[in-house]
Amino acid sequence: MISPHKTLLSRFYLIGVVATIVGILVVAILNLATPLEFIIAQLQTLRQGGEFLWIHVVAYRFAILCLLATFACVPFLVILRRVLTPISQCLSLKNRQQSLPPPLELKAKQRLINLPFIMAPLNILFWIFIPLCIFGGTFAIDKIDLAAAITFFIRSTMVGFVSSAIIFFGVESHARKVLIPLFFPKGELSLVERTAKLSILKRLRAFYRIGSLIPLAIIVLTLFVLYLQVNAETVSGKTYGQGVLNFSIVVFILSFLGSGILNRQISRSIADPINGMLDTMEEIKRGNYQTRVNVVSNDEVGVLGDATNRMIQSLAEKELLRDAFGRYVTPEIRDEIISGRIPLDGEFKDVTVLFADLKDFTPMTEANDPKQMVQILNDYFKEMSAAIKSKSGLILQFLGDEIYAVFGAPVSCKDHPSNAFFAALDMEKRLKDLNKRFVQQGRLPLSHGIGIHTGQVLAANIGSPDRLSYLLLGDAVNLASRLQTLTREMDARIIVSAETKQYLPESQTRNVLVRHPQPVQIKGQQTKVNIYLIK
Repeated sequence: MISPHKTLLSRFYLIGVVATIVGILVVAILNLATPLEFIIAQLQTLRQGGEFLWIHVVAYRFAILCLLATFACVPFLVILRRVLTPISQCLSLKNRQQSLPPPLELKAKQRLINLPFIMAPLNILFWIFIPLCIFGGTFAIDKIDLAAAITFFIRSTMVGFVSSAIIFFGVESHARKVLIPLFFPKGELSLVERTAKLSILKRLRAFYRIGSLIPLAIIVLTLFVLYLQVNAETVSGKTYGQGVLNFSIVVFILSFLGSGILNRQISRSIADPINGMLDTMEEIKRGNYQTRVNVVSNDEVGVLGDATNRMIQSLAEKELLRDAFGRYVTPEIRDEIISGRIPLDGEFKDVTVLFADLKDFTPMTEANDPKQMVQILNDYFKEMSAAIKSKSGLILQFLGDEIYAVFGAPVSCKDHPSNAFFAALDMEKRLKDLNKRFVQQGRLPLSHGIGIHTGQVLAANIGSPDRLSYLLLGDAVNLASRLQTLTREMDARIIVSAETKQYLPESQTRNVLVRHPQPVQIKGQQTKVNIYLIK
């Protein structure tokens, strides 16, 4: 049974063998199609020899082609096997789920990236050496003249360049599809040292030179040799022209097929990674930050893919922070702050400040289990936060068992007094529901006081360079805090300043808020303050 890792590597051998054999067939077809004198003479002999001679010659030529293919492929495959040894060893260890030694893994990664750059030049060397031996030997035994031998040698080498280019991009394509994702699951091929790379510009130049210039060079070289050999006395112009036309048609067909294969390979080597990145971008647009670009090269596209993956990781981290930030503020406020549309370096704003504090919570903490009290406090903050956020409020701080919130900042809102007041009413309702659960659980009910005041404050990011807090500065903050403290003295649940009351809808507060009979002196205030209560 063939092991899985050998199956993965067998494609490389197949690519090399097929490209080499096809190249030999192309050379044979070109040589037969060339209207040189000795080839014309051989073809005329075949026409005179009858059907048996045709079969005999075709079988003879086919045997020679098989011998050449074997002679060309066997050394190539032997060397390729040695080149693939580190990769094969790593795949074998992976198949047995064993850890890879770092030196062997690095060598395998380098060999995998460099594999096309090893196989293609190696194939070119064979295409230089073997035609040199064949046509040089044929000339040495006087089978062809020097011009024909040079023509066949140069033309075979040119075909070898096309064959080697097909091997290069075929090997690269197979490595990208199967092996590179195994060895580079996170990409970053460009970080591997001592590796070669082929830029997009060089790929395009390679296609132009191999797909266009080589066929033209073959035609020009062949026509030049024919020009030197033509003998008007032995070959008629029509016969000569027909031979040149036939040869040109053969070159056109072979060039069309070869350039089509190269065009497909090169275009896919560029387009497939780019299309993969475009698909990844679509996933990002849909909010999927778990997707990643499949980086399979170390050229510009690969470097761009690595940069895209780092960008996706950064976006994922920012989205995580964004979601975490959204736990403390409403999505609208969060998005305004993140977008940068809110100046956080200081601005005067008209806001409504709300303070809420639990009554008699400290003695309750001292008399009960700490873990139980933390759970109670978290349940309380959860419900109060929901009430504040539902009315577009921003919780600035949790100060022990106290809540410090603002309405109208950092996002401006003309209804911030009403939002703050109705948030307080919702907090009252939620506290009643929460106390019902506490009583059912055998816990003591909670009681809190809320103070609300509207006024102008300085809103800004305040703190050290490595830690900032969005805070409010001004007398409005102090007064709201004092009103909350006053709820204990007046045994009130909610106290609202007259500055806030004037913005509240009369129809919804007439039977809810009760005006205190006389202005109250608040600590820190020079004048007395009119207040409204809910007891």
